[in-house]
Amino acid sequence: MPSEVRRKVLSQHREIEQLLSELEAGVAQLSAGTVDAGQVKRAAYALRGILELHMSFEEAYMVPAINEADGFGPERVRHLRAEHAAQRQELDRLMDGIREARSPDDLAAGVTKLANMLRIDIEEEERDYVTDKLLRDNIIPTDTFGG
Repeated sequence: MPSEVRRKVLSQHREIEQLLSELEAGVAQLSAGTVDAGQVKRAAYALRGILELHMSFEEAYMVPAINEADGFGPERVRHLRAEHAAQRQELDRLMDGIREARSPDDLAAGVTKLANMLRIDIEEEERDYVTDKLLRDNIIPTDTFGG
């Protein structure tokens, strides 16, 4: 059901945000020496894997739901697929920077760019696709004429 897809995507977004916060906390601990760069990099790689699973979930479950939501569904699907392709490229670029980081400052900068990108993407996706008006179980609007 579309509402269940919406709930699952929103739940995954909250989990991703939590992982981002933990990754940023790890970066903050680099200077204290309680965390090393390898640990931060491994956490970033793990997050990249989770993001791929999340996008695959959206493509398997959210795409069909938004495709059928209304007459703009096919255009939304094209837009979401293009966004995911661009996100994958940007994630790969950012992960390369994190992997190649030679100093704590470089690593912190890479993680900051990754976190900023993902938070913006989550906000835009929730605004454009993961709404109760778009991902609803009934396909007939209850208030067609606003009255």
